[in-house]
Amino acid sequence: MSAVTAQIVRRVIEVSQGPDAPAALWHLSGLRPDDESPQVVAADTYYTLLERCVAGGDATLPFRYAEAVRPEDFGALGLALKTAATVRDALARLVRYILIVTDSLAYAWVEQEDGAALWMRGRPPGARPGIAVANEMALCAVLSLVRQIAEDEVVPASVSFRHPAPDDVAGHAAYFGCPVAFGEPADVLALTAAGAGQAVRLADEGLSAFLLAQLDAQHAQRADGSLVWQVRRAVTDVLCEGAPRKVDIAKRLALSERTLHRRLSERGLTFQQVVHDVRREVAETLLAGQRHSLSEVAFLTGFGDQSAFQRAFKGWTGQTPGGYQKAAAP
Repeated sequence: MSAVTAQIVRRVIEVSQGPDAPAALWHLSGLRPDDESPQVVAADTYYTLLERCVAGGDATLPFRYAEAVRPEDFGALGLALKTAATVRDALARLVRYILIVTDSLAYAWVEQEDGAALWMRGRPPGARPGIAVANEMALCAVLSLVRQIAEDEVVPASVSFRHPAPDDVAGHAAYFGCPVAFGEPADVLALTAAGAGQAVRLADEGLSAFLLAQLDAQHAQRADGSLVWQVRRAVTDVLCEGAPRKVDIAKRLALSERTLHRRLSERGLTFQQVVHDVRREVAETLLAGQRHSLSEVAFLTGFGDQSAFQRAFKGWTGQTPGGYQKAAAP
């Protein structure tokens, strides 16, 4: 199961202005306000928490979260950002080590003629409302961190999100200070050449080398332990293209099919088990959301027709998809 670091969840609860009292949010998260030990929170729990925080129509949560977050919240990774030579170097480190913070998404750093852009991968926003909020929070937080470490103010060239525009986008334009587009193919934070090349105030080559060695060790440990999460994420990303094949998922993870089979077997799993689990969880999430027809859910979970989906879902849960959706209705 995908997860995020507890410090992210703590910041969300601290700045929430939703209808739930903080005590209820702490209970939902499984965390205690007086326990700041390193922990992780399941991504699904995180998305549910975000949905509760914005239930009253609060569209400003991502901006408040971003303003509250600090590089120090992310341990060695945050310090590595603060000691990079330039904003470009800092974001390259974020791309490389984001797995230490969460395995629910990935970033890519793309150089362009007029600057560079940070592309977000994973976390398809159509699955549930909390994911769209999480994606906004992620790019808002990246810009906040950049503004905190850079010598001068950084204003993006443009920002885009995959999810539809909210009713009021004035807050987005004010926070980013640039054009913000919605319903686009990707979640992207684009910087000008000057912004990407801007110096970092506390750049320190010696300290950076020490921190990067630490991060390499943490990343290797997390990457080995998160293989199942990586497979699940890759399967989720391609579900709407049909039933995922082991050979295709292995290629996406830069593994041979044999290596993928062996490493899953070492964890007592088969590829087909992982696919079934992901399909079931995605189907249950989409049905509970009440936003998709049964035929759409069948397509989004990789089934060629609705009847095949209905048979599979009943085998998983003992219920028909329609019955499950009706039971999950408010």
